[in-house]
Amino acid sequence: MKTNRSKSKKTYEQVAEQIKWMIEQGHLQPGDKLPPMIDLARQLGVSRPTVREAFSTLVGMGLIDLRHGEGTFVQKIDVQTMVTEPMNAALLLGRGDLRDLLQVRRLLELGAAQMAADLQGDEWRLAPVRAALERMEAVSNKQTVEEQVGADLQFHLAIAEVSGNNVLLNLMNTLTETIRSVIRQAWMDEHRIGGLVEEHSALYRAMLAGDKSLVQRLMIDHLDRTEHQMDQQKGERDGGEQQKHTEPKPSTS
Repeated sequence: MKTNRSKSKKTYEQVAEQIKWMIEQGHLQPGDKLPPMIDLARQLGVSRPTVREAFSTLVGMGLIDLRHGEGTFVQKIDVQTMVTEPMNAALLLGRGDLRDLLQVRRLLELGAAQMAADLQGDEWRLAPVRAALERMEAVSNKQTVEEQVGADLQFHLAIAEVSGNNVLLNLMNTLTETIRSVIRQAWMDEHRIGGLVEEHSALYRAMLAGDKSLVQRLMIDHLDRTEHQMDQQKGERDGGEQQKHTEPKPSTS
């Protein structure tokens, strides 16, 4: 396996990069089945949750596919696969670019959620959304922020998946790292954690009931809160950077 290029990267990022490198170099081919998480964790000398989070990252990149009951497989990489590497991409963007990306995310998520609502009462087809919600509930108070973020991201990707529109899902995948950055800011606010779980739970219940108007309202409210928090964080960060560059230097006289 490739030597890690950055010691500052989180362990799950390093694992994801190693697997990504093996795919890029052809050591893993489209359709190849990856070892079970527990075996891969043992081989790499990391924890199983670390491998799970690395898999979640690679799923978001469109590089691997998790098939329930079958295993994890390398996806076919084509021109629709876009990999954006920075884990804090949203914070690095200018406000105009971030606003544009968040508007695109909003259009995609609203469309996906309303299509998912068409599956009214179909618990089997909505199972990926329910599974992501259960994972979020399980990690909400006792795991790392990155595991919480991964569960939240998987919930949104699962909605796109069950919509049945592969183009929409691929477009969501291209925004994965930006969305991850936005979600991370929400989970870093300990006062909002309980509310986040309930917001997602309410969305799932509305989709299961097939209530499109309620789904739309809940998704808009959820995105509004998250985007407002992101804008505040970015404003504080940009303001701090500006102050650092404009503060007068101490006199040496």
